[in-house]
Amino acid sequence: MFTVLNRYIIKSISLGLVLSVSMFLTLTVLLDFIKQVNWIGTGDFTVGSAIFYIVLTIPSLVFDYFPVSGVVGLMLGLGALAANSELVVIQSYGLSRIKLAGVVILTFIVWLVPLMLIGEYVVPPAKLMAESYRSTKMSNDVGLGLNSGVWLRDGNVIFNATPIGNAYDIKNDNIEMNDVTVYELDDKLQVVKVSKAQKAKHSNGNWELSRLEVTDFTEFGVKTQLVDKQIWPSRIKPEILSITHSRPKYLSIRDILKYKKFKNNDEHVPAKYDIALWSKISFPLLVLAIALSGLPFVFGLLRSGGFGQRLLIGIMLGVILYLMNRMFLNVGEVFHIHPLVVSVLPSATILTFVLLLLKKQKK
Repeated sequence: MFTVLNRYIIKSISLGLVLSVSMFLTLTVLLDFIKQVNWIGTGDFTVGSAIFYIVLTIPSLVFDYFPVSGVVGLMLGLGALAANSELVVIQSYGLSRIKLAGVVILTFIVWLVPLMLIGEYVVPPAKLMAESYRSTKMSNDVGLGLNSGVWLRDGNVIFNATPIGNAYDIKNDNIEMNDVTVYELDDKLQVVKVSKAQKAKHSNGNWELSRLEVTDFTEFGVKTQLVDKQIWPSRIKPEILSITHSRPKYLSIRDILKYKKFKNNDEHVPAKYDIALWSKISFPLLVLAIALSGLPFVFGLLRSGGFGQRLLIGIMLGVILYLMNRMFLNVGEVFHIHPLVVSVLPSATILTFVLLLLKKQKK
């Protein structure tokens, strides 16, 4: 499988990928820094804070834009071979275009293995830490939830509280929260009880509410009583609060599955979570589809083109297909289209079309 010829092609593509990832990362980091400069001076947010925030977002930038980096890297790597007539020699050696596509797929699989691990285990906590750090600095260390705190529904219970610290601290099992309000509903979704606590602490799987004001709504009127301390057992864990405070596309597959399991008894799970789940599962398919879409250009326009032409065509092709993918996901979220239709079907269609096109072309 790994012949000298295959290793040479894999090396060429990999060098192109390194170059394209580096270029896109440099550009996005620069643009992001310019964007953060506008917030310098807000609260305790300084130049150092902006730099630290951007460093934390680097794994997310690499992961999110890899589909575009992939096709540009393919254009640069194989385009250089085509410009030097090396692809002609390779084809005369007996490597057909469809076999070359197989080598390209193999190359990207090698890259996708560590990239998917980064997307699952590095990107979500780093992104959460970055957003929490910036939010805390800009609000003078007041923390996340300055205005309304965290909101979460569990069956007939609605939970609202303001975390002490930042959103990243919510992931800790033993946390404290201020201004806690628990709304209890009946089967008709009417409020029957409201418990307001000055402070709540989660420990050993339960919430300990302190200095409560409990209001009961009955058919005979409203009854209010003061309670010094109360233990409240609930399925609402700090980890679930952390998940609900992150955008679904920045969550890991594990976190989305935990949230779906938590909402298992409810009738409705927001479509954005299912779409985010399937978009992450089908991410390798998206990368392969966008990358291979540049392969027909390698045998055509790029034989006589220079570096600039290869770079331009790669960027245009990658950006157009990437934006189309984002459009499908957004449309699916708004109109509640099945996640497989908006996440898997477009990539599978592009990949199938490109492979059929390469198979029909001459060797």
